[in-house]
Amino acid sequence: MYKKILYPIKFEEFSLDVLSCILNFKKAGTEEIVLLHVIDVSKLPMDKYEGYSPEDVKRFSEIADVKMAEAVSMIENAGLVAKKLITVGVPYREILKVADNEKVSLIVSGRQKRGVMGEIFISSNTDKVIRYGNVPVYIPKFPAVFGGSKAACERYCTIPFSRALYPTDWSDCAAAALRYLKGLKDAGVGEVVVTHVMDEKAMSLQPPDKVKEFERIDKEKLETVKQELEKEGFKVKTHLHIGKPGTDLIKIAKEEDVSLIVMGAHGKGYVEGILWGSVSRNVVEYSDRPVLLIKGAGCAGRR
Repeated sequence: MYKKILYPIKFEEFSLDVLSCILNFKKAGTEEIVLLHVIDVSKLPMDKYEGYSPEDVKRFSEIADVKMAEAVSMIENAGLVAKKLITVGVPYREILKVADNEKVSLIVSGRQKRGVMGEIFISSNTDKVIRYGNVPVYIPKFPAVFGGSKAACERYCTIPFSRALYPTDWSDCAAAALRYLKGLKDAGVGEVVVTHVMDEKAMSLQPPDKVKEFERIDKEKLETVKQELEKEGFKVKTHLHIGKPGTDLIKIAKEEDVSLIVMGAHGKGYVEGILWGSVSRNVVEYSDRPVLLIKGAGCAGRR
C-alpha cells in the first residue's frame, strides 16, 4: 500500500527521528523512500536583475547532499531503496510536483513546531501540502507534545498500524477515508474505534426530540460501519456522543490509546464548512497521536 513514500527533509532537530518512524512502514509494504530537500528560493541571495546565483545553488546543494548521507544510510540499512532529490523552488510546490512525478503513495510531513506562546502549530509547507495536494499525508508526532515523552512517540512509531481511530461525519470525504482504512488491514491495523461526535452547537439549536432522532440515526450509521469493517476482519468499537468534535476526538484518541488517527482532510458535517481549518486541522495540530489524512478527489487516496 505504501510502496513508495516521499519524505521532504529539512535537517531539523527531529528529522532523523521522523525517518526512523517511516522505516517501520516496511511492515506495510514500503520498498522505497524518496528523500527530498527543497532549497527555498525565497531564502537565496537574489540579484535585482539576474535572480539567484547558480553558485549559491551549487553550494547549498553540496551541503544538502552531505547532510543526506546519514538518512540514506538509515534507509538502506533497513533494507529499503533510498532515492535522494535536491530541487530549488517554493517548497510545497516542489513537494507536490515530486509526489506526482514519482507517483508516491504517501507524503510524510515535517515535524511540528512550538510557537512563542507554547502552542503547537503545523508548518506552512505542511499546511499547503495538505490543502492543495492529492496524496495522503502522514503526520508523525516528534517532538512529543504537552509533556509527552520521546519514548511515547517512539512507541507509536514502532507500531503505527495496530489500533486506529476513525472519526466520521458521514460526508463523502469520511466515506473515502473509510475505504482507505480498509486497505490498512494488511498493513497491520487490527482494531478500529469508529466515532462520531454530534456537534453540540448544532444540536443546541434543535428541539430535544429532533436531537434524539439524530442520535438514533447516527447509531444506526455507526452500526452499519461496524458491520462493514467486521466483514473485512477488523475488531470494531463504536463511540457516539454530543460534544466538541475537534477537542473530543483528541480525548477519545488518548482514552482508547490508538496508535493512529485516520480521517479525511475535508468534509462537511451538521454545520456547513470545510473541515480542514476546523476539526481535522485541530486534530492534526493538537493530538499527540500520529494522523493520516486522506486527500484527493472526494478525499480518495491515490495508488
